Amino acid sequence: MNKILSTREFFVDPEITRAESLPSSAFVDLEFLDLELGTIFAHTWLLAPQESNSQNSLAALTDSLGKTGSRVPFNLLGKPLFLQRGQHGKLSCFPNVCTHAWHPLVESSSIGGTIICPQHGRQFDNEGRFVAHAGFEKMEGFPKKSDNLRNVQVDEWGPWIFVSTGEPLAYFHEFVEKAQQSIPGIRLEALRRQRVDGEVREVDGNWKQHAWNYMDNFHIRFVHKGPGGLADAIDLSSYRTELYKFSALQWAYARDEENGFEHRLLADRFRDGKDNSKRVFALWWFIFPNTTLNFYPWGVSVNVYMPIPGKPDRTRFLWYQYALDEDKFRHRNSTWLNEQVDAEDIEAISLVSAGAKSGFAPRGRFAPNEETGPHWFHRLVYETVSSNSQTSTLTGV
Repeated sequence: MNKILSTREFFVDPEITRAESLPSSAFVDLEFLDLELGTIFAHTWLLAPQESNSQNSLAALTDSLGKTGSRVPFNLLGKPLFLQRGQHGKLSCFPNVCTHAWHPLVESSSIGGTIICPQHGRQFDNEGRFVAHAGFEKMEGFPKKSDNLRNVQVDEWGPWIFVSTGEPLAYFHEFVEKAQQSIPGIRLEALRRQRVDGEVREVDGNWKQHAWNYMDNFHIRFVHKGPGGLADAIDLSSYRTELYKFSALQWAYARDEENGFEHRLLADRFRDGKDNSKRVFALWWFIFPNTTLNFYPWGVSVNVYMPIPGKPDRTRFLWYQYALDEDKFRHRNSTWLNEQVDAEDIEAISLVSAGAKSGFAPRGRFAPNEETGPHWFHRLVYETVSSNSQTSTLTGV
């Protein structure tokens, strides 16, 4: 039987000077993970995996959807789905489940007109509408609305496809509009996917521990310390955290201006009015709940902290790299410390995960100046879970 959860157990005060972190149980209990999957992850925009789940296919998801009639199956948190490129280039997303007897409809990437179920032959058009099914011609009250495929909300942004399996908290543009405004000189369509080792890994730690660590600039001077660490590569005194409704930005100037962005690539607000030589080292964008878009002069590193159903203390870590400047991309590890920072974070989170499971982890407080980002994240998790929970699994304060 599932535990009845109370909002008292994980309430996060909106005032940072009073707030406590989410309790350790929120990072280790299966019941809380199940609650998140039915609330947070059912009502937010999630990055679709970059490859389909077609057998023997290594083609990128977006590369397989270039033509009208193309369709690609994929899984998102255990849910079978497929993408369909319809008329006039419109992209649709549908459950990969036949409305007759629930067999998968699309078993591999393909191009075609009518979608035909491999099990009993039920047919659908490119818009997911029921077309025909032999043996059902004279049935009264058939077809019903439920015989059509359900539209799953989907949107495209540059090389990325985002999906919301339920009614999202807000329109897609509300999640990404601030990020788009920050990079007027970067054409996302020009980004080139680069294959690297460790693109998909299962790692220690709850997905929220990875997001918490990402939003925390306080740890940089300790975990990423010098000499030769991120704390040396950036001007820590310039570090800024900007918080929005469903996204957040962290950025800082490069200690060496040659390692920063050209001014033309970023919004004018990132220029220092007193010293035009200063250049931004990186724009670290967090898109709630679990996607980060890390813009560097070399390109974009995308992190996705995907929860694993049934494993609250583990995360499926997705790490995709896109080149904007090929020469700078080759120096992303020596100059921008891409792999070093990743390894240091993964190690730290593994140790934090052990602490969360120890039984000795109290609810911590937030440093009011340094930890506005973590507080914002914890509060947003609390708000999203509590406002979308069913009374059968959650009781009020």
